[in-house]
Amino acid sequence: MECPTCHNTESSLVGSKNGHKLHRCANCSLLHVHPMPAADELLRYYQDYHKTPQYTRKLKSKQRRAKKRIWSLKRLTKGSKFLDVGCNAGFAVEAARSLGLEACGIDLDEASIKFARQQYPMGDFRKISAQDLAASAERFDIIYCCEVIEHLAEPHSFVDALYTLLNENGVLFLTTPDIAHFSVQQNLLEWTAVRPPEHLLYFSKPALTALLEAHHFRKINFRPNLKPTIKLLARKDAAAV
Repeated sequence: MECPTCHNTESSLVGSKNGHKLHRCANCSLLHVHPMPAADELLRYYQDYHKTPQYTRKLKSKQRRAKKRIWSLKRLTKGSKFLDVGCNAGFAVEAARSLGLEACGIDLDEASIKFARQQYPMGDFRKISAQDLAASAERFDIIYCCEVIEHLAEPHSFVDALYTLLNENGVLFLTTPDIAHFSVQQNLLEWTAVRPPEHLLYFSKPALTALLEAHHFRKINFRPNLKPTIKLLARKDAAAV
């Protein structure tokens, strides 16, 4: 068994939940599912994603929160191209568009993309992966990636794609559950964020830093948060461009 982020082969079994075993890496402390579900199994899981109705019921409040975040991100770069990776119902793309940004959202859930296009007809929504989009010539000044990376079986190609998609003077905003947060109970299996196969990777700040730095992200800054969620900003390493 190999850690999905640092490739260390030493780990300890933490327990099982929903029929999936969870292991903690002895090197980077990542908690991860092993064995990982097959790619086609995950693709089926995220078609008509069960949380989409929850998001669509709260569109206005989610759009307001996204707008506040994006307004602060807009001040950190001179560019205007915005990408929401894992856009779901499209509220962050609409928030970015309302702030004058050229906004695009991508997601693998066809139902979410269809809803976003209907709800926000002026938005640019595409059913495509970050990896496939990175193979194109498009680049972005702000990449908004909220509660996505924990869903992935293979994070390296994803983070590499984010790096490729980001313009040299751009900024990445990323969030994910924080397994090392002071509020997380001792029995990790009781934490509501631990819900495989929906969440497959559970990061601490050091583990996420190591993953981003392995793909040349630098100036990684964590925002304080009373809730068990990692919020970070990161930029490209200009020397590696």
